[in-house]
Amino acid sequence: MQESRSRKIKIGLAGLVVLGVGVAATSALWSDNVWFAGDVSASSFNLVGSVTGADTGFQEGTTESVALTIPVVEDLAPGETVTRTVWVRNAATSTNAADLVDTPVVTVTGDAASFLTVTAAYNPTGSENPDALAPNEVVPVDVTYKFTDPDTSVTGPNQGAMGKAAKITVQVTGTEVTP
Repeated sequence: MQESRSRKIKIGLAGLVVLGVGVAATSALWSDNVWFAGDVSASSFNLVGSVTGADTGFQEGTTESVALTIPVVEDLAPGETVTRTVWVRNAATSTNAADLVDTPVVTVTGDAASFLTVTAAYNPTGSENPDALAPNEVVPVDVTYKFTDPDTSVTGPNQGAMGKAAKITVQVTGTEVTP
């Protein structure tokens, strides 16, 4: 009886092995794969500036130490306002449009800094859009200089500015607009 029971167990185990191999063989018949491959390239983005015109003189001005030189404002007098125009281009090599900061950052340093107000603002002359400046598109930036107080009296607040100078830097920052 014990032999019969042992024999039944062996037959049962053999049946399970056959069944397991059958299941494994069946699932292997239904296995399949699909593979994909592709190339990726990064976009390019570059802002350049010009102090000579909308069509010429574009250069890199990547840091304050290599900033493009804005034409000099000489002999600014109280009550006088002077505007110089510079141009920003989203380089032709850029892949996508540029979103320029809403207002360029202006820094004024030097002895006359406290007597001056300097602003910079985009001055689109056509369809150019500082929020989506297309590759190779140019937008003018007007840099405006004026005395903080136009008082010209001998004892006025501007007397301390007479003969002094200031350095102006304008920073235009942009980010790439993804389509």
